[in-house]
Amino acid sequence: MKKGLRKVPLIGIACEYAHHIFVDKSGPSKIRASYDRAREVLKEGMSLVVFPEGARSFTGHMGVFRRGAFMLADELQLPVCPLTINGSFDVKPRMKDIYWAFWHPLKLTIHEPIEPIGKGADNIKNQMNKSYEAIMNGLDKKYQGFVENPDQ
Repeated sequence: MKKGLRKVPLIGIACEYAHHIFVDKSGPSKIRASYDRAREVLKEGMSLVVFPEGARSFTGHMGVFRRGAFMLADELQLPVCPLTINGSFDVKPRMKDIYWAFWHPLKLTIHEPIEPIGKGADNIKNQMNKSYEAIMNGLDKKYQGFVENPDQ
């Protein structure tokens, strides 16, 4: 989660108690600390949910995936289990009224895990591509296809 969400009343404290990892992008050492914390959590046997785009889109379409989570999965030789969340943009569009959500059904699709095929750049690329494809294919048709996200 973005570091700034820690300061949001109720949400910040709830996320603290749920052991969310707050990501501070203010510099390389802060990013590294978040990465190291994620590694510790995974080594303890816990799972992580990572949104590899790094930011919500303005259109509801998927953006470009960042490598961090896939590099960690490669380093620890862990499978990646893609998830598709349909309806979240309809519930809470980005940059609309930040205090209100809209009623809309949500659907979570849990795809088959993608096992590592080795170690290194080829494995990272394979897990990224297969994850992207699985999630994209699970999206509602109106949100399929790539649309440039300017703040990625």
